[in-house]
Amino acid sequence: MMNSGYDDFGAVYLYPETTDFMTLQEELNLIIQAQSGDEQALNGMIAKYERLCHKLARKFAFTANSHDHDDLVQEAKIGLIKAIHSYESDRGAKPITWFYYAIRGHVVSAGRADRKQPSYPYSIEDCPRAYNVEDPSQAVVVRDDLPRNLIEKLIEKCCGGMHTKRAKIVMDRYGLLGRKELRNCECAEKYGITKYAVTSHTSGFKRKARLCFPELAQFV
Repeated sequence: MMNSGYDDFGAVYLYPETTDFMTLQEELNLIIQAQSGDEQALNGMIAKYERLCHKLARKFAFTANSHDHDDLVQEAKIGLIKAIHSYESDRGAKPITWFYYAIRGHVVSAGRADRKQPSYPYSIEDCPRAYNVEDPSQAVVVRDDLPRNLIEKLIEKCCGGMHTKRAKIVMDRYGLLGRKELRNCECAEKYGITKYAVTSHTSGFKRKARLCFPELAQFV
């Protein structure tokens, strides 16, 4: 048989008959025992706040439509156990207040995890390859289908000359005319600019090249 009482939120809670109605100090002592590894004390605290777990699982079920009530109750109990072990009486909060927000947060987080969209890198520089992690699947094959004189003509026409900053960035970025191909972040570091400025230079080059030499659009 279980004894019952009322918490600060007006919800009925149950606890084993081996424990009488607890004062705040008695509850704090039980929490300390649970934190020290006493399984019976921990089970007593879980039993006491089980009704609160059910109540919050029902109240916030709308936040986790893919979970049934039993799943949310389990999430609530996990939050309760974590709250019991993390409770600090010197923080000024009563146990019921500490447990209430921990349980609610765990229930709501179950639905939040379902709604979270996978994060994709904004560019290749934002993915692990940016930190020089070799990825064979990302190997770049440099096409050398255009003769050298035509490449020089493209760069001369679309970059304002062979010795301009844009020309050097384009040649480094795409590994043209014998240069080693660099990534955006490497070009940015080499020339002291942002990687977005590198992108701007290369995009401007390609746009002008396609406009001036439409027959070479497949190569640019």
